[in-house]
Amino acid sequence: MAIKEKPVLSPKEIVERAEAHPMAVPFLWLGSAKVQRNFIFVPLFGMILFSILGFFFPPHHPAPWDFGFSYSVIGFVSYSFVVLAAWPLFRLLARPENYYGEDGGEEEGDDA
Repeated sequence: MAIKEKPVLSPKEIVERAEAHPMAVPFLWLGSAKVQRNFIFVPLFGMILFSILGFFFPPHHPAPWDFGFSYSVIGFVSYSFVVLAAWPLFRLLARPENYYGEDGGEEEGDDA
């Protein structure tokens, strides 16, 4: 039986693990720049996979606008639109940090 060596962590990774919630530690790999940069390939791969499945297993009662892999294309375009719309929506809908007046001090006249 081979002896497994423990992975060597960098000081940055040790600090991240110490400051993270215990349930979040297994998912810290999602925060790396490489994963974030290449994550678009996950839904793209899903679109290709389900396009192939849609070709071999077409819907029994297709709608007039359906074509061989329309559900996967519509899903991918919708997903991409929602993800790419997050930044403009945040800029449009975000409020300043002190919007509710929670600046840490007690306001006079708040004797509720």
